Amino acid sequence: MDEISTAQSPSKGSETDHSVRAFLENLTGPSRGRVSWLAENKIIALVGPDRILHLETDEPAPPEDSVLARLSWDENTYAIEALGDQNIWVNGRKTGTAHLLHGDMIEFGDDGPMSRFRLCTRSYPTRWPIEEILGDTVAYMRTSRQSFALRAKRALFEGTRRVLVETTIFFRLSVIFALVGLTALGVFQYRTDQRLQQSIHQEALRLQAITTALMQTRQEALTPSDLSLMREELDLQLTTNAERLAALERQTDASARVIRDSLLSVAFLQGAYGLRHVESGSLLRHVLGPQGKPMATPTGQPMIDPHGNGPPFEIKFTGTGFLLKDGGQLVTNRHVAVPWGSGDKLKTFTKGGLKPEILNLVAFFSDLPEPFDVELARSSETADLALLLLGTPLADGRGLTLAKDEPNAGDEVIVMGFPTGLRTLIYQAGPEFLKNLEESGESDFWTIAIQLSKRGLIVPLASRGIIGQIATGAIVYDAETTHGGSGGPVLNRDGHVIAVNAAIIPEYGGSNFGVPVLDLMDLLQGDIAN
Repeated sequence: MDEISTAQSPSKGSETDHSVRAFLENLTGPSRGRVSWLAENKIIALVGPDRILHLETDEPAPPEDSVLARLSWDENTYAIEALGDQNIWVNGRKTGTAHLLHGDMIEFGDDGPMSRFRLCTRSYPTRWPIEEILGDTVAYMRTSRQSFALRAKRALFEGTRRVLVETTIFFRLSVIFALVGLTALGVFQYRTDQRLQQSIHQEALRLQAITTALMQTRQEALTPSDLSLMREELDLQLTTNAERLAALERQTDASARVIRDSLLSVAFLQGAYGLRHVESGSLLRHVLGPQGKPMATPTGQPMIDPHGNGPPFEIKFTGTGFLLKDGGQLVTNRHVAVPWGSGDKLKTFTKGGLKPEILNLVAFFSDLPEPFDVELARSSETADLALLLLGTPLADGRGLTLAKDEPNAGDEVIVMGFPTGLRTLIYQAGPEFLKNLEESGESDFWTIAIQLSKRGLIVPLASRGIIGQIATGAIVYDAETTHGGSGGPVLNRDGHVIAVNAAIIPEYGGSNFGVPVLDLMDLLQGDIAN
């Protein structure tokens, strides 16, 4: 920054009044930010080639200096007079002579600075209130004859500089605290938004998981309209389990004997699992309305919430299992005993912040009216197998024997099970049973199974087929089966278990397949258990 010449404050006691009366605050040019003191009665203002404002008490002599104006004290302010043909502008207007008022903006010629005139009785203040700085900036924008772009640039630069260095300490501290507060508020808002976004995303994943569960439980659940449709279909359907058994008996006595001997050892598995909200530790429950009835969303889906006031939300499933000879254990598929482990269900539940757990799992036998509670003992890590324990031991004389010899392609097999779950059992029960269900309005998943069991109507279906291929970890056959038949025994002509039915997979071209009995032996010995 170039050195700036200013009139010095005269000392007291001189012949003239040397007290500081006013000052010029230079806003533009090389001398911007500097102050020129006004204390003498008469002062000459000059602007040299350096474009810096000089104040002298005597008439100037140097030819390089341009004499622009004379400042004369007149009672309570200075009067400014343009000398010769010099150009002086006060508040944007060219003037010859004018009495200056506090705050007037003066431009000294075309090359000189713009200065604000201020009256004072004391020394120049070192700190300015923010309103004064903003006032100077606005005044400069209004009175300067420069282009708008240049005015805006200078106003922004000078205003910012003065706010940073000329405001009071209190104001600057207040600004700092305000900025810190705004920053903290911004960070807090950002984190709040992040948590909100995460919560929304988590809720979307939870809804996706619940939708997935609803799709599964809808396959097993029955409504009054389903019962009516089933009755209509049943009128047209003549094939029942008894007819199938009779047909098999006519074809071969051996098949009839195998079916007859295995009936009491094949179990219908019925279960339900719930979803526990990991964050709250609560099970998802139905939300009940004022009249105690489950509420539904506008799309017809049941309202489910960790803080619901109704019964736990159940995802129902069915399957097949069979008793081992003298073992007291039920064999089934892992995807039956751990139904959320198949496909991407567990991943979907986990992403939704939910943890599945078994709520109820029971086994029905064809000759017993009441179901038996069962629980998972262990499951295989490599094969689709699981072992279940009965809560109450059964009498001797039940159970199937595992085959010791491996089967061959072309061998005949018999598959026992409960394909399509409750629906097939209702079809097998006949029109009278279905009519009673319609009249009673009972379509509950658990109630229907109990009624079937008490009437001795839970009887497995049998289908016969031929082994088409023996592959690593699978025996492929063409015996008919579908979902619900998973976990049933695949028997040879001697009635020994050669595989555990595991339904259909695309890798085998739509053929049915079973898990070889060798893998079951490994599970029983604990070699592939988890």
